[in-house]
Amino acid sequence: MALTKESKEYLNGLSQTRRMSLMSSALAVFQKTTEETFDSSAMNSNRAMKVYVRLMFLRIGEIDTLNEKYQAQAAIESRWSVDLQKLLPNLSPEEQQRLTQGKSVSLIKYAENNWHPQLYIENALGDLKEQIRYSAKKSKVDSQIYICEHRDIKGLFWEKLELHHFPSDVQDLSISIASMLYDDKVLLIADPHLSSGVNREAFVDQQEWSLYEHVDTQQRYIKEFLFRGGNDDDEEEEEEGGEGEGKQEDAGTLTNKERNRSIVTVTCHAARCSNYFYWNGYCLIMLITIVSFCIFAIPPHLSANRIQISCTLLLTSITFRWTVNRSLPTISYLTTMDKYAIMCLFILVILSIWHAVIGAMIFRNTPDFRAASNSWFFQLDQCVLFIAVGIYLVIHIILFIWLFSVPLKYRRNLKNRDSQYRQSIVKDTKKRSKHNNDYIPIEIKS
Repeated sequence: MALTKESKEYLNGLSQTRRMSLMSSALAVFQKTTEETFDSSAMNSNRAMKVYVRLMFLRIGEIDTLNEKYQAQAAIESRWSVDLQKLLPNLSPEEQQRLTQGKSVSLIKYAENNWHPQLYIENALGDLKEQIRYSAKKSKVDSQIYICEHRDIKGLFWEKLELHHFPSDVQDLSISIASMLYDDKVLLIADPHLSSGVNREAFVDQQEWSLYEHVDTQQRYIKEFLFRGGNDDDEEEEEEGGEGEGKQEDAGTLTNKERNRSIVTVTCHAARCSNYFYWNGYCLIMLITIVSFCIFAIPPHLSANRIQISCTLLLTSITFRWTVNRSLPTISYLTTMDKYAIMCLFILVILSIWHAVIGAMIFRNTPDFRAASNSWFFQLDQCVLFIAVGIYLVIHIILFIWLFSVPLKYRRNLKNRDSQYRQSIVKDTKKRSKHNNDYIPIEIKS
């Protein structure tokens, strides 16, 4: 039977309404899942224990550029709030009185029977020498009781050294503090009231490096993928999620999604003292290249003498480059000094090729194999000399402009941040002196 026009319009309208209903239901499901995701992340951030971390570089030892590691000694202070009623049974009456008065109280063997964030150093090499102690103190800012973990560490730390601007490079020496617990239980945050710092006086490599005063603090997360039967803590969380089939579904979703760990990285900056490399690197390579221009004083028909001297300078430059590279790690990119040395090698090679070409031209086009001072061979050779010297000067002008505007500019910015850091310290000390109730001004009468 053929459908009438009215029935066709009815069916088309019915299909459109079904499509609209499917689209609306899909949008509702998507909105619900996104809301659940945001709600779960917000619940994790609210449920996690906030641990405030502060690090002081007490001593920085040798910076090993070749092996990308450095020696350091640091003090880490991490604090978190606790309930006073839970802490009082473990304290004596005298300690309780001192704690209520705002004084620090030492806690012996606190980690054996109480919760702590289980901190570790992410970029440590080998075994670190650690000393850990705990104390409790009442904060003057929010009047809460905080447990403070004092951790003294000493050892070797790995650091990825960036050598793009060598020898005008600035290296970041960092220590990354992480927790064995996931971010739904522990959230590491840089201490907003007590800033991190570095002791510049106890810096060992002061002859080779210059250490800046300010430090940078960064909070980041690392992702980990959970598998079934992984950690006991995760299995306990899965058991609390539900019962029966719903419990198995929740366990499957928990074990098949990524989990994050909270990390706080404290970084200080060290600039290489590059005068040694300027004089023993750039200057010597430049002198070897400049000597190659003196070869044009030899008559162009004596190409054998020219090529001999050019090849000697070329081999000398290659040997010097190998000597410089021994103090650098094997990297997959070229440093600034590498680019400059390779550029000078190409100049020597091009000049050697030119000496061979001009000698062959004179040999083929002159009967006595000699070029007079007024011949066009001599004039062409002089033009090549002037063009080569001009290109060499232009390259050095560009190099000086880049050196001043990129690596040295970054150093100037770090010095400006040092001055801002000193000003902030002065302001903080003035504020603390004003709010210090124990300070009593004394007038001195002249």
